[in-house]
Amino acid sequence: MAFLSLSLAACEDNTGIEFNDVPVVEGYLFEGNSVEIQLTRKSPFDTELNLDPADLDALNLNIKSGGKSYALLPQGDGLYRSGKDGLTVQAGQSYQLEFEFKGKTVSAETTVLAKPLGFTQDVTSISVPQISFPPSGGMRNFPDPVKFNWSNADQSYYLLVVENTETDPDPIFDFSGLGITPPSRLFRVEPTQNNTYELRSQQFQYYGQHRIILYHINPEYALLYQDSGDNSLNLKSPPTNVKNGLGIFTAISSDTLYLKVIQ
Repeated sequence: MAFLSLSLAACEDNTGIEFNDVPVVEGYLFEGNSVEIQLTRKSPFDTELNLDPADLDALNLNIKSGGKSYALLPQGDGLYRSGKDGLTVQAGQSYQLEFEFKGKTVSAETTVLAKPLGFTQDVTSISVPQISFPPSGGMRNFPDPVKFNWSNADQSYYLLVVENTETDPDPIFDFSGLGITPPSRLFRVEPTQNNTYELRSQQFQYYGQHRIILYHINPEYALLYQDSGDNSLNLKSPPTNVKNGLGIFTAISSDTLYLKVIQ
């Protein structure tokens, strides 16, 4: 009965509730690159509410850093990029995003952390046996995990991303003839405050060269990976560092190693 009551309440007419139109910011600043900001908007619960998407291309976005203000130029579909005014993301610098939307000042701030230091690996290649379905043969020998290390004296957050760089890589798990969609060539590890991580051979899906990217990230980015505990009866607001808006405005720096997976 309690579940039925909640279900009926969820189906009640919500047209009397005023929709709070706020922008959703997606901004990732990479050291050494120009700035790119993507704007969208929160979806209204009223499907008959018409919102003009052109509104997102008529805003005055500015990035402030080092006592200077830089205007971002609209590219269409809510995308904004920095112009030829010398704005380049630099490590150690703080950046403030600001613009007006529906009479409110939307703002966010982030700092570019230093590039990861002391990023090393204990091997540059591993040998992994191919696995077919259904399995055949006896026990297979898998190599020891590949150990990666880096400096992290302040226990800040790091994110490890692994990407196969081959044009047409051979799969480790042979799904041929099974009608199964091939797995992604890229996977990532949940953010950590440690200074080491071990990649198991079973985490790789393809043979060939892999790019191992270690990202030094801010806490607002790490929060995106935390389980909110949302379900149909318990909805929580997504994490955001944008004032008077939603989304994320953060900065990322990285270092890269390579690992070859052979058969």
